[in-house]
Amino acid sequence: MTTRRKTTTPTLRITQVRSIIGNQERVKRVVTSGLGLGRIGQTVVLPDNSYTRGMIAKTAHIVRFEEVAASAHAAKPETAVPDAVDKLVESVVAAPVKAPRKKKAVEAEGTEQPAQAPARASRARAAAKDEE
Repeated sequence: MTTRRKTTTPTLRITQVRSIIGNQERVKRVVTSGLGLGRIGQTVVLPDNSYTRGMIAKTAHIVRFEEVAASAHAAKPETAVPDAVDKLVESVVAAPVKAPRKKKAVEAEGTEQPAQAPARASRARAAAKDEE
């Protein structure tokens, strides 16, 4: 069986450089809906075909474009996946030992201290003491 090579389509990087305010409604729609731009300085990468070129021609006073070099599809290195899996397994297996909580550490030392909440006088008791 023969394998198909993926052909890389040339692409265009389109940047909005001017505002769409004051333009015709159809030009605004081409910029926002057709090209996917919404604000000055925003950039999109679209395929280089007749549809995209037509939209650029219609909005040439608003956008700038440049051709992006097509990158070849590089084959994935075979060792990249096993190395990543090995690192993940090592990080899970060799999990760091957590330090015990303070309360457990005190109990482990053998110095038993009763846990007492700070004494708070209720308002009624404080009022009774003040009357005496």
